[in-house]
Amino acid sequence: MTDRVFQSLAEHSPNVNFAFDLTSGRFKYVNQAFRQLFNAEDEALTLDYVRSKISAADREYLRKCLVDLMEGVVYRTIEFRIEPGLEERWIRLSPFVLKSDSGTTIIGNATDITDEIVNINTLKKYTNKKNSVLNILAHDLRGSLGIANTLTQALTKEVTDPKLSNFIQIITKILKQSTDLITDLTQREFFETAEVDLVTQRVDIAAKLKEVMDEYRKSEWTTERIFNFSSSNESIFLELDDSKFMQVVNNLMTNALKFTKKQGVISLTVTDQKDSVLFTFSDDGIGIPEKCHAVLFEKFTEARRKGLNGEPTVGLGLSIVKMIVEWHKGRIWFESKENAGTTFYVEIPRN
Repeated sequence: MTDRVFQSLAEHSPNVNFAFDLTSGRFKYVNQAFRQLFNAEDEALTLDYVRSKISAADREYLRKCLVDLMEGVVYRTIEFRIEPGLEERWIRLSPFVLKSDSGTTIIGNATDITDEIVNINTLKKYTNKKNSVLNILAHDLRGSLGIANTLTQALTKEVTDPKLSNFIQIITKILKQSTDLITDLTQREFFETAEVDLVTQRVDIAAKLKEVMDEYRKSEWTTERIFNFSSSNESIFLELDDSKFMQVVNNLMTNALKFTKKQGVISLTVTDQKDSVLFTFSDDGIGIPEKCHAVLFEKFTEARRKGLNGEPTVGLGLSIVKMIVEWHKGRIWFESKENAGTTFYVEIPRN
């Protein structure tokens, strides 16, 4: 009676349920939702048929997940794409291995999360655009406010009228408040992000970074810098906390803007190295003084420098960047020569 109840629940569940016998290479059980998802009846649901519906870019990833499962690794969920028809669908699978004297069976419960993924990616896309635009605006505004502040300081030396001097002091105070506000806006999210627990997921980081760099490219006429982007593959999937990792990207891009002169070139390259992904941030700016190299990733050191337009620093940025990279089991290093430019390398392992 109990077995029939559970089978009825599984059969009529909106979630996909299946049992796959690794020994025979056949499905022992699939429910109605599984058949509907793959547009096939039981006799057509062979391993080859199901594999053919999995996105080609995700097949190797799923193969590695299966190997891990057989070695005892526990996956709460695995997310991947299938192509049962004209439209690509995202699937979240919760698998576990059942071993017995008769063989090994993979039991799975899966959900179609396409709408969820689309909504989340849309929100993150515009968040990344917002952050890129904010960094660009902050850079441009700091430059304009810095020029205005320089002019008020020059006027202070020339003006003797007490009333006019008072007006100049008020203007100077407003300029400082505006600069402080911009700094607070750009740094607050970065620092708050670093305080939140790491939550990783499989992300097409090449596509995300292309969107970010497209925003920087749109600003070339205002920032008077040239931005380049390249990737070894159109799509590169990586397990990471993309919110935190994008803060790493924003910080390194902001530093490049701060220390690169007008008409300078800032580049970001993504390279798939099979077992890891390498991110290369380079510029032809003023470089980093040799005396700062050894302490660059430490807090509140002499490596703290104002930008070319007087952009302030609190001396925490690169130390937090290093911390976030290491949370991902990665590493960060750099090469720099004064008046020749700087290149930062961030390497994140796949596992």
